[in-house]
Amino acid sequence: MARGRVLTEKEKGEISALHKCRLSERAIAKVLERSRPLIHAYLTCPDSYNTTKRPGRPKQLTPTAERRLFQEASKGKSSAPKLKTQLHPDLSARRIRELLQKHPGFKFDKRMASPVLTKHHKANRLKWAREKVTWDAAKWSQVVFSDEKKFNLDGPDDLQFYWHDLRFETQIYWRHQSGGGSVMVLGAFCAGGKSELVILEGRRTVNAMSTPCRSISCYL
Repeated sequence: MARGRVLTEKEKGEISALHKCRLSERAIAKVLERSRPLIHAYLTCPDSYNTTKRPGRPKQLTPTAERRLFQEASKGKSSAPKLKTQLHPDLSARRIRELLQKHPGFKFDKRMASPVLTKHHKANRLKWAREKVTWDAAKWSQVVFSDEKKFNLDGPDDLQFYWHDLRFETQIYWRHQSGGGSVMVLGAFCAGGKSELVILEGRRTVNAMSTPCRSISCYL
């Protein structure tokens, strides 16, 4: 059973005053909206109230060690297992997660893939949509939609979670633009059809990009 809230200094004074006025323990409990056993425990021995050592497992971290843990977690660079290795090898990663979850200043959150759109960005997108909504088939037939996708060999860019310190801005994860080993594919479509998927090999310069673009145009 959970332990009840202990009496405050103000409540202790009120109990003593009401007891001197010869109110019963039940009456005092009703006035203060506290339990009768609690009133009885205090009146039995006021000097020793709440001085008994509480049973249970002692805290694994000192207040100083907890502050150090929260300071390191606030950097947003370490997971619970990493914090365990760096700071407290004798503490489980699960316990570290529990401490961070209980702390009101932390939230296990996902890094944003890109900055949030500003009002300026939203206005420009709305303007573009309004201009294009009246286009006919002849105009759209002159447009080619193309895109590329790079697959990193050392893991995905997204699915990045971290312990977010709510005092700071949400982190934005960076993407690999080069290096680390990757495969890039390029594709396109238009009113006339779609291209085959082009696999880009090796390093690419501006001139080198013209080859896959020509191969795509053959299918459109």
